[in-house]
Amino acid sequence: MKTAKFTKLERRVGDIASRRARRRLMQVPWDRFHKAYEEYIRWQAFVLWARAIVELEGTVPSWLDAILRKRCPGFTEEVDRSDEPKLLGFHLLPWVHNRVFGFAEQEGWLDALVFYGFRDTRSQGYWTYWEHCECEWRKRRPALVPTFVQWKRLALNCKLQDDVSCAEVAIAVEKYLDFEAFAYWLRPLFQMPTIQLPAHVAFELGRKFPSLLEFVSREISAPYKDKSRSWQCLFHWGKDHVLSRAIEQGWLDCILRQARIHPRHVRMVDYARLWCRSRVENPTSPHPPFGEWRRGAESYVRTSRK
Repeated sequence: MKTAKFTKLERRVGDIASRRARRRLMQVPWDRFHKAYEEYIRWQAFVLWARAIVELEGTVPSWLDAILRKRCPGFTEEVDRSDEPKLLGFHLLPWVHNRVFGFAEQEGWLDALVFYGFRDTRSQGYWTYWEHCECEWRKRRPALVPTFVQWKRLALNCKLQDDVSCAEVAIAVEKYLDFEAFAYWLRPLFQMPTIQLPAHVAFELGRKFPSLLEFVSREISAPYKDKSRSWQCLFHWGKDHVLSRAIEQGWLDCILRQARIHPRHVRMVDYARLWCRSRVENPTSPHPPFGEWRRGAESYVRTSRK
């Protein structure tokens, strides 16, 4: 997948959309957003599959019509009134927004769902494969039209960069985000003077990232004047160990780019900034277990709509 180049105006519009999506994202607990987020990505795949079929056939075949009537009650009746059945693909996604995710629109965070949903690694694979179908099926009709499950599997095998598939990138992104959560949980320890690593922190690290325990123990005890330097080293350690295969095969930048635009990352950064500030203001309070920190991050919401 080629990296798009944008004009100054396009980047400005994108920045405005990004800030708006971030605000909306922080207004809903993570578990509620994440459930809708995963469902939205699946719906994107379904919409693109249906659109590819209609564009291939020039109309809505009866077998697809039956699927749509079952999965999208009321939608085909609306399309039947249209003189352009080919426009089904353009009508279906707005219908999904209104009917399936209307609750998110009413609660004010549909924009965030759409913004991050379209940028998810899997969604990029679905769009890339849809473009492939649009081009290749026009040249040569497939012997067998793929079912939705088959189409989605083929889409996830699309190459996002060089020889790495969309599915591989998605797995690596989730793996790196798991590491990131630990890194943000540990951050206040790197802001304090030299201390002994709390026993429960050592246990959590030994259970999740055994080789990280020695590194953290050494770094938080190091006599750096700038303790943020050692915390930055923690992220370098994460790249080297968690994403070693991506480094070896040359697709590290792809992972990091996708991780930065993942809503889980955005929420962690926002929550961690607030949490670290509170830790600095209350340095004697005990460092919470990772599970407690994660629950706090997932339930955290911002009430301001400014």
